[in-house]
Amino acid sequence: MGESPLKKENKKGARLDEFLQLSRVLAAQELDVHLAEQYLERVRDAAGADLDTLLDRFQARVKAGDDPVKIVKDRLLPDPKLGPLAKTILLLWYIGGIQNPGSGDWEMTSADHYYRALVWTAIGAHPPTLSNGYFGHWKYPPEM
Repeated sequence: MGESPLKKENKKGARLDEFLQLSRVLAAQELDVHLAEQYLERVRDAAGADLDTLLDRFQARVKAGDDPVKIVKDRLLPDPKLGPLAKTILLLWYIGGIQNPGSGDWEMTSADHYYRALVWTAIGAHPPTLSNGYFGHWKYPPEM
């Protein structure tokens, strides 16, 4: 007999909460829960069981009362196996894509993820191809 659907859903929901908590520490800001659902699945596809190991390690230290920022900085990022995965999650939030471990090529998950990437806010710019301006607006200086 397998797990009940309710137990699987609770486990999935718990992993989403843990992923979102870790992501918020990595990105140092509030993040969209609906985007987190998509990113969790994308990272799980790329990392498999290593993602569970990362989340388990993070949650164990949080439950022990450690500061989440110190956990990431002192324990996760320096770890030779989990550090690169934590950086992958951070990059996914900031650029909306993930690096294929087999080929090394970057894969954009979707146009929506590209447009919603945190990098655009961080640099104070809009994504190329998304100007929100009228045709020809570029010939005028930006409003200050």
